[in-house]
Amino acid sequence: MTIKTELKDSLIVAKKEFKILSRKKALIFPLFLFPIIMIVFFGYGMGGTVKDAPILIINDDSGRASSSLVQEIGGYTPKYDANPMFSVTYTKDMSQSEAESKIDAGIYKGALIIPQNYSDSIAKNESATLTLLTDSSDTTTSGAIINALRQLLAKTGLVSLNIPSIYGDLEYLDFITPGVIALTVFMGCISSIGSAIAGEKENGTLVRMLMTPVSKRSVILGKTIYQLILQLARTVVLIFAAYLLVGFNMNGSWLAVALVLIVFTLSGVGIGIIMSSRAEDMESFIQLNMLVTMPSMFVTGVFFPLSSVPGWMRCIAYFLPLTYAIDAMRTIMIKGQGLSAISTDLIILTLFAIVTFTLGVHLFRREA
Repeated sequence: MTIKTELKDSLIVAKKEFKILSRKKALIFPLFLFPIIMIVFFGYGMGGTVKDAPILIINDDSGRASSSLVQEIGGYTPKYDANPMFSVTYTKDMSQSEAESKIDAGIYKGALIIPQNYSDSIAKNESATLTLLTDSSDTTTSGAIINALRQLLAKTGLVSLNIPSIYGDLEYLDFITPGVIALTVFMGCISSIGSAIAGEKENGTLVRMLMTPVSKRSVILGKTIYQLILQLARTVVLIFAAYLLVGFNMNGSWLAVALVLIVFTLSGVGIGIIMSSRAEDMESFIQLNMLVTMPSMFVTGVFFPLSSVPGWMRCIAYFLPLTYAIDAMRTIMIKGQGLSAISTDLIILTLFAIVTFTLGVHLFRREA
């Protein structure tokens, strides 16, 4: 066989591969779009700064120095960003416990309490102490708030901060552990059930299975039960590993975590079935899976708070169930809150589960 003949055959094979690719409509779009999305999401999601962090200022002082401080905080901008770091709400006559409850509810990321004698102390060139409460379950935003206020108050040299630990001494690892668990469940559900269905569809196993007396409903139910048990077991292992290896403490209810994960798993299963039903083969499913799951890491607050990403990325986050699962998991596992504190997250996750699972089963029964 001559080189010319081999080259001609190679071109024929290449042409055949391109024809096959052209028929895989579900593959072409993510194949080219995925790297572009990853560049954008890596750039913004990993390199953002805290903006418009909601802060409550409880000013029990009526003097000029406190008014000036409030204005400075409201107009404070980070060194490398032109946007205000804080979104300030001003009030007075609120107790520390009331402020803590508002932080617990997620209304504010921090609360600064200015005492009655603040302006008098500054006028007399005496030291003054302000109390700063922060949502330390969000270590990134909490740290940014503390550093910014220390920088502002350092100008006088007279003001110090008292920073009580609402949730104990937390580190960044405490912040990311619930997020990583939720991400693991999300990616695991979609990848496992989606690749199983797409793979069985590609090699003909699914068709042979459905030729038996087993109904399509039973196939979906069996795969869902498997995912529920698997993801709950993985979560228990991850939490214990985090405790043994890095000292992570589980502050909330195991039952509440289990409830969140059961509802969340149904959402992931539904999304996996939807994608595998639309994919012609495993290659197409893998590309669709990467298009959904990989960017989710950077827009849903797994590694960084949502406040550190651009507004358009936060809009995307609100359409992903992972966002609400992470918020619910952190509220339970770090803050130690109960079901009432995550009621909104649970309602939204339930709606996601109903819609995605119902649509996934419908598409599976139609395509299989």
